[in-house]
Amino acid sequence: MKDRVKMEQLALKEQRACVTTHPMPLSAEEEPPSTSTKRKWSLGSFFKAVPASSTMQLEDTIKAELDNYLITPTIGGEQDPLAWWRVHNVNFPWLSKLAHKYLCIPATHEPSERLFSASGNIVTCQHASLKPARVDMLVFLAKNL
Repeated sequence: MKDRVKMEQLALKEQRACVTTHPMPLSAEEEPPSTSTKRKWSLGSFFKAVPASSTMQLEDTIKAELDNYLITPTIGGEQDPLAWWRVHNVNFPWLSKLAHKYLCIPATHEPSERLFSASGNIVTCQHASLKPARVDMLVFLAKNL
């Protein structure tokens, strides 16, 4: 959870820095004079530490959320976990992000097997000299049309 929070904070900082350092291009009439100074950002500005008080508050919030989750009753094996997380998204915002990330992984290898089968049907003895990019495009078309 801590790593996920740090990654989101870093992404938010990078997004803010990107917006301030790379504004939308201006038209020819709106271009600023060459004497204007642009604020330069160094690599170190991306890695500035978050104030300790906000980090501690966030860690406390995550710890409390995890403790509350651990004391909630478990659902049955026949119930849909994604539906449960949709209902409890308000109570567990950080954990629900992780749950949606990891519960969406398919539990079977069937889709990848189907793709290998489709590519095996496309690359035959008569089509053995197809370039990989062309095979990718043909497999994409075969599976999406």
